[in-house]
Amino acid sequence: MPSLICSLRSSGAAAPSLRAALRRMRRESVERELEGCQMVAGLWCHCLTVRQIQCLRGALPKSAKLVVAKNTLLGKSTDGTSWESIRSCARGMNAWLFVRSEDEVAAALKACRDFQRQWKLDLNDFTGAVFQGRLYGPQDFGVLETSPAKADSNAYLLGSLQLPAASLIGLLQAFQESISSADVAVSSAAGADTTGSPAPAPASD
Repeated sequence: MPSLICSLRSSGAAAPSLRAALRRMRRESVERELEGCQMVAGLWCHCLTVRQIQCLRGALPKSAKLVVAKNTLLGKSTDGTSWESIRSCARGMNAWLFVRSEDEVAAALKACRDFQRQWKLDLNDFTGAVFQGRLYGPQDFGVLETSPAKADSNAYLLGSLQLPAASLIGLLQAFQESISSADVAVSSAAGADTTGSPAPAPASD
């Protein structure tokens, strides 16, 4: 009997430590997702089934991951970090979208939008996001969904920088051509004057 009581006491003492270990593991998992992350977005997942969540996960690009985590867990994981402002979106039941590649932010959000249309889940919308240190509300997602990939942005920037240089080169070439044309005209005029001038009169004795 005493051994049974001791056994019950030990199992009761182990339960809180086990729960604490599980909470720590979940928190560490979220913190790992935040490392090197480019965007974090909250998606209201109320009434979503396991099958639906799996379907959405399968449609995401490689650098994106959907994690179902409690708001308090996300709040503790982002405390004191550049992601802290996402805590204002942590209300209700959320799944959290982590995107590691800036080039795949728009693709990941598109996958979520397609999922909403496929399953007719208009109410399961984004609750907010943090991207490049800025907080985006649900009404601001149009900016994120149409953001160009980094490679496209770099190409556009390079093209913009090349335009003034190309214009300057064109102006210099036109100026050089105008100078050359002027030199040819002056040379032609000088030749005509020399040809048309009367021969000098012979000197008288």
